[in-house]
Amino acid sequence: MIARALALLILPFVYLWVRRHERYILRHGSRLSMQQLEDAARVGVEDPERVRLLFVDRVPPRLPGFMRHLAGRCGLGPKTTAGMALGHGIFVRTDQYERRDLLVHEFVHVAQYERLGFRPFLRQYLRECLTAGYPRGLLEAEATKVTSDFSQRDQSGTA
Repeated sequence: MIARALALLILPFVYLWVRRHERYILRHGSRLSMQQLEDAARVGVEDPERVRLLFVDRVPPRLPGFMRHLAGRCGLGPKTTAGMALGHGIFVRTDQYERRDLLVHEFVHVAQYERLGFRPFLRQYLRECLTAGYPRGLLEAEATKVTSDFSQRDQSGTA
């Protein structure tokens, strides 16, 4: 109950932060390669052409103090986070740029944003992080399962 109230209380701040950074990534990020476009479409991204990747030293960069504190309590932070989908923009830590599985995982989150809507996705993701903890929420579980299934299909050579 407290976690749900807290998620609703901070949602407007998180929403503004995510939207601002999504715009930045869309403006300054790289287009997906042909392989990445195919991967994004395979995991359900409706508009893969819109997705951009921005490689950064820390994920997430420039997190406000109260959000950094909450992220740390949930197990998220620059030492443990390799990628982060913000709508159609994805931050990727520079040392992780070759990890296809990481990109596929983030593409699943992009598909979730598209399917649920921007604010509903954030509300659910926040609530899951604050109640179950990261990475034990349903949205993370879906991304992990789809990524695992994707990798298994890829290794077996089936599409």
